Amino acid sequence: MKKTTIKRVLLSLTIILVVVYYCAGILFDPSLVIFIKPFIIPIFIGYAVLTNGKQLTLNYFLFVSFFYAYQLLILFWEDSAHLFRAAMVASFFCYLSLIRLGYRSIKRSKLYTLPSGFTLFILLLNCMFLLLILYILISAIGDQYLNIILVFNAIITVFLGVTAVLYLSKFGDRKAYYFFFGAFALIFNDVFAAIGTYFVHNIVLNSLDRLLHFGSFYLIYLFVVSKKKVENHLDDSQPSV
Repeated sequence: MKKTTIKRVLLSLTIILVVVYYCAGILFDPSLVIFIKPFIIPIFIGYAVLTNGKQLTLNYFLFVSFFYAYQLLILFWEDSAHLFRAAMVASFFCYLSLIRLGYRSIKRSKLYTLPSGFTLFILLLNCMFLLLILYILISAIGDQYLNIILVFNAIITVFLGVTAVLYLSKFGDRKAYYFFFGAFALIFNDVFAAIGTYFVHNIVLNSLDRLLHFGSFYLIYLFVVSKKKVENHLDDSQPSV
């Protein structure tokens, strides 16, 4: 089978599984996602490696690994408190890897610009949401160890928001928008997931959770493989890690 054919098959399988996964929570039994979700990321990564393998860095694969571990563990969180704690730890390192992806790109350029009012507003809104959700979660959860993990997750989330704002204000190109919206889609995905898990079981929130979930993952992939415009020149080089 030719490489082009394999890529088309992998991409088609990814799209079909994402559509079925999204519809499962609305039209069918939400428990069906357990049998669908674990296959989506590995199939897409197979497509990504065949398409843009040379541009995928070690740090990106770390992000993918922690993102995938978090999503797998969160499927079974009701069965074990230990699994849920492990999922939150995986989420922490997923955010940390994403911060490193953005920071290394920022560090490579000597451009200095101030964040715009819009990006600062998004960051402030994000921080307010996080503080509110964190306060409510800690009040509702009696697990001391989990509360400590959630506090660290909130801190790393703020750093991710700051990195996304700095990146967008520094470059303002298509690649920067991929990182900005990918990072905040991931953040709001976790916010909606927390609300839907502990407080409001609503089909709209669940749908937003699913939409932001793979939307953020795909935007970060586009960020990694896109060229960066620096001082009117395209820079298609990627950090080594």
